[in-house]
Amino acid sequence: MDRFNDMQLFCSVVEKGNFAKTAKAIGVTPAIVGRRIAAMEDHLGFILFNRTTRSMKLTPVGLSYYKGAKQLINQAIELEESLTSEHHKKPSGKIRLSAPDEFGSEFLIPVIQDFNKRHPQISFELITDNQPVNLIEEEMDLSFRFSFDLQDNSYVASKLTSTPLSLFASPQYLASKGTPKDIADLINHDCLTISLNRDEGTWSLFVDGKIISHKQPWKLAVSDSRSLLNALSRGMGLCIVPRIFCQSLIEEGKVVEIKGVIDTPMIGIYVMYPNRKHVPYRVRLFIDFIKGWFNPVY
Repeated sequence: MDRFNDMQLFCSVVEKGNFAKTAKAIGVTPAIVGRRIAAMEDHLGFILFNRTTRSMKLTPVGLSYYKGAKQLINQAIELEESLTSEHHKKPSGKIRLSAPDEFGSEFLIPVIQDFNKRHPQISFELITDNQPVNLIEEEMDLSFRFSFDLQDNSYVASKLTSTPLSLFASPQYLASKGTPKDIADLINHDCLTISLNRDEGTWSLFVDGKIISHKQPWKLAVSDSRSLLNALSRGMGLCIVPRIFCQSLIEEGKVVEIKGVIDTPMIGIYVMYPNRKHVPYRVRLFIDFIKGWFNPVY
């Protein structure tokens, strides 16, 4: 029995929640994972999981074993990286990233391109997803998230920059429909929004010093930022989006910011990663690099 590999397998089962997800990740059957866990329990002399046909839960001694095994695995990784000076000279490996669609396409791709000029041996896998992801379960190194006040204590979070939410429209839309006078006048305009998980979609506004979710009849609701910006630049209506997403459209004259109609808050852009102590060297390099890329406020 390879104890270290079995420790890694066991930790994967704990973190992913079942044999099937672990089996899929390493390319074996759930039955093989189950047999290896059973062999571990025979060797150790205690039960790691209480298992039924519908659920699987760590035993108290299993939880203690997990904490100790995870610590040993992290120490081994840290030791290997600290002793591998060649890796520091020529860092390599893959970085898996998750980010909202427009942010990934418009901002992370140029960052990755510039970073690769310095570190060509490092490869990337970028998954664009507008929903928060489980970094451990999805085996992500980094995730990028937009939030007004990030309270997620599950991961380490570092703020990259802030950007205001602003109201935008195309010049042709304003020439055709006019400029709204105030928030009540929005009912007379074609308003666009992002709608996730089949909800109705909302705009985030400042009202009486608080951020509220504003709803109204939407002319168009889409599930991704790219479609929203496409509709905006085509003159299909007004929308509120992070200003950072509209920088190039503003410079090209395709959209204009409408001021004085509504009060909108600033939103922070964060990079998140699972653990502060055991961040792979290549990932630390990329985090430091991207922190230098963004202005304090866009």
